[in-house]
Amino acid sequence: MKKTLSIFILLFGLIIQSCSNDDNESAALKPVDFTVSLKYDVTFNSLNVKKASVTIVNTETTNKYTVESDENGVATFKQILPGTYSITATKVIAATEFTETFGYTPTEAEINFNGAESSVIVNATATSTDVELKTSKVGDFVIKQIYYGGSDTKKGAVFRDQFIEIYNNSNTVQYADGLYMAQLTGNTTTTVVAYTLPNGQFDWSKSEGMTLGSAANTDYVYALNIIKIPGNGTQYPVQPGKSIVIAQNAINHKANYVDNNGKAVSIVSPELTVDLSTADFESFLGNYSGDTYQYDIQNPAVPDVDIAYWGNSNNDMIFDSLGRHGYTIFKMTDAEFAALKKYKNPKGDANQALQIPVSVLIDGVDTTRDLGSLLVPKKLPSQIDGGNTYIPSGAYSSKSVMRKTKTTIAGRIILQDTNNSTNDFVEVTANPRGFN
Repeated sequence: MKKTLSIFILLFGLIIQSCSNDDNESAALKPVDFTVSLKYDVTFNSLNVKKASVTIVNTETTNKYTVESDENGVATFKQILPGTYSITATKVIAATEFTETFGYTPTEAEINFNGAESSVIVNATATSTDVELKTSKVGDFVIKQIYYGGSDTKKGAVFRDQFIEIYNNSNTVQYADGLYMAQLTGNTTTTVVAYTLPNGQFDWSKSEGMTLGSAANTDYVYALNIIKIPGNGTQYPVQPGKSIVIAQNAINHKANYVDNNGKAVSIVSPELTVDLSTADFESFLGNYSGDTYQYDIQNPAVPDVDIAYWGNSNNDMIFDSLGRHGYTIFKMTDAEFAALKKYKNPKGDANQALQIPVSVLIDGVDTTRDLGSLLVPKKLPSQIDGGNTYIPSGAYSSKSVMRKTKTTIAGRIILQDTNNSTNDFVEVTANPRGFN
């Protein structure tokens, strides 16, 4: 009898526990209201941001929701599922509204403010968060297209046909001479460990030899590879509405060729790749490293970029085909560049990254693997890029990310530049000097 009673008590306890677990699970999945409070940064008196567009993305389900902030700067998301979310906020403010809000007249017709947070937990006890919006000057040069995905590994050119395109979005001639382009590095997952920030990005303040504290994360970005456009200052003019294409290898990738080892390379499906034989510049590392890579084909008709800094073992300008890099362009004097410091990341990897001040950046784009579970932590601050972009078709798909066309004035195409790549870029078939 005692044995039977004991079994009954045990079974009863398991039933109660099961019911309790079911209740807890049900509560954990119960939708909640979630609010995002927006303020301008302290430069703009930390005022509430009215009528801003706020988008949240569930990193597990990729469900996306967008609402507008109210007069108090609060965006309310009704009955969303608990989970981990990324948040982007954008406010495009016309000059007249800017003057009314802040009391002085800006030089631009429109000013773009952006804010972003990632790895934000939403549940019954975490029902709100704050996001600060910042702005930076919209640059004359913008990154127009990044072809990092590459083409088919058997029928195309793999990663050999990668390129980046930089566009003069102004109405005056700009000179590319001395323009730097950097591939930014950082952590590739949002997993939080001892050497990361809450969003999973490296906490660079913990790098060996770093003495800057939190400013190491907010005031600087970190680059593994940097190239520089040569020139005497006025050697490479870029007309309004025109661009420069920087190729990894400035050859016609649609055609068969012979590599640096004398091996014939056949392109099975030319339509999958691009002709870069008329690129404006190409990267060639043979003179820099002294060891010419098999596929680092030099086109003598296309000028080489200068190799300003090379912090990894890549023997060509190879972009990450999965989208785990960031990209930025900037200018500074040779003396200023020579004074930049380099650090290992706080994880302690062998490669050293060059530390670049945010204040010199002209434009930047954060790429990622996707906006869901493969979200890559941002490397750029929100005032440079308030979002991130990616290639939904994936690596080796012949796709690139390209900036949207905003308008056309007297035949000159003006590209959209809100300093938020989530809004500004779309996936297209790679097309040097083409438009969306």
